[in-house]
Amino acid sequence: MQSVAESERGTEDAAQSVDEAAAVAAAPSAAEKAASKSRAHTADFLRVLLFTGVVIAHAVNSINTSPDVIRSANLVGTLLHLTRYGFVAVTLFVLVLSTRGRSMSPLAFWRRRFGLVVAPYLVWTITYAITDHVVIDGNPFPSPGSFLGVLGHDIVTGEGKYQLYFLLISMQIYLFFPAISWLLDRTTQRPWHVLGGAAAIQMAMFVLYQYVPRPSGHAWDVAFDNLWKTLPMYALFVTIGALAAVHHEAVERQLRAHAMSIVAACLVGTAFSVGAYVVATSPGNVPLQSNTPWNPLLLPWLISGLIMLWMLAMLWNDRRSANKRAAAGAVQYATFRAFGVFAVHPLALDVLARVGFFDDLNDWFPHSAAVRTTVLVAVTLAASLVMVDIALRTPMSRWLVARSRVPIRRKRNDTPATPEPAAASAQVASSGQL
Repeated sequence: MQSVAESERGTEDAAQSVDEAAAVAAAPSAAEKAASKSRAHTADFLRVLLFTGVVIAHAVNSINTSPDVIRSANLVGTLLHLTRYGFVAVTLFVLVLSTRGRSMSPLAFWRRRFGLVVAPYLVWTITYAITDHVVIDGNPFPSPGSFLGVLGHDIVTGEGKYQLYFLLISMQIYLFFPAISWLLDRTTQRPWHVLGGAAAIQMAMFVLYQYVPRPSGHAWDVAFDNLWKTLPMYALFVTIGALAAVHHEAVERQLRAHAMSIVAACLVGTAFSVGAYVVATSPGNVPLQSNTPWNPLLLPWLISGLIMLWMLAMLWNDRRSANKRAAAGAVQYATFRAFGVFAVHPLALDVLARVGFFDDLNDWFPHSAAVRTTVLVAVTLAASLVMVDIALRTPMSRWLVARSRVPIRRKRNDTPATPEPAAASAQVASSGQL
């Protein structure tokens, strides 16, 4: 689960999607601008849902490990593998939407995008290399040579913390995005061919990891341990996000016109994946293969869940457009801090475990895993938001949370620190579940 993660301004993808998509035409109409902004709001809301799912997944796995709850807890965690694939799709959606019709050389694109994902990745990898030994009980610092060796390995493989690998995936998305754009330009009239090819690659990767025996030999071990962090493991969702942006009007029109039928089909897909998990497990017994993120039997849920979340985001955006200010303000606030929460929430969980909060929750709610998890998620989110707001006010803000520094005190005439939702879209997808 992962995941995770998203760096943009470079990273401010959906933010850029408003201003940059408007530049597609020499003189875009007001309707075109409004449509682009609306789609950015929808992507903002979906990212907030996915980031919340990342925190829930890691909280569930942190506190619900006893035999009596392991089956239900792992089902939640298994379904929340959706976050990593959803992040890939949303990242491609906002990238394509923000660059479609604009001329930009690969070098210019890479210069613009890579900086803000690389810096947070390195800073948080180093941070967790230290805090894992300071905060986690029974994990003393090794020798300097061993520490540096592990740190170097973590930087290369994305294993500094369980969510950081997703920033490696983000870097690959940026690296190959010029090629993806080139392919999209040449297959505009053949989206189903592209989608079918991507589905074949996706299924091949799932089958390889789920059913093919692990290869022998050190070199093969290293490759097998890290191949799942490469784009082929996410090929279908790369394609879904990119094609949804290219054909966004037709996609949204079909989702609205056939909403009931689509939701019904998605519920059938969800029931299939949940049923497959239930059949493969029993109380107190959850085989590893039953809850892997690349189980082919999970794929119907991954697609169905993404579609239903997008439809929910569209519904929210419709309500936001009807002047539901409270809902818009909450998403605006969360969007601005989303990447920071993605980056810092494992540290919040480590601190809570170290001070005994996990044990307290088990004592307070011994018979209710749902209550334990809900309380832990709420406290973790609150603690993460506090840390993010502190980071936003430091000179390291851009490196820590991929946002410009927010002044501790603003003059009366200063503009608010949090921009409009579309202009504040979460930058790095990062994460995921990452």
